[in-house]
Amino acid sequence: MRLIDYMRSENLDDAAMAERVGGITAHGIRKLKYGERGPSIETAIRINEATAGSVGLNDWARDAARTGEAA
Repeated sequence: MRLIDYMRSENLDDAAMAERVGGITAHGIRKLKYGERGPSIETAIRINEATAGSVGLNDWARDAARTGEAA
């Protein structure tokens, strides 16, 4: 699942998601959810944990492959 879809399903704004994930700002979450950048491995792991696996590491790899970025 994409981060933006998860946040919509849980009715979370950028600040609330950043608080759940920890170690990232609301601005950083906004960049991730709109695909302006990918997460570090550490951030991807924290997002995976904060979403109980709904937004997993494979989701970021699929997004990177779709946009032609390095995973």
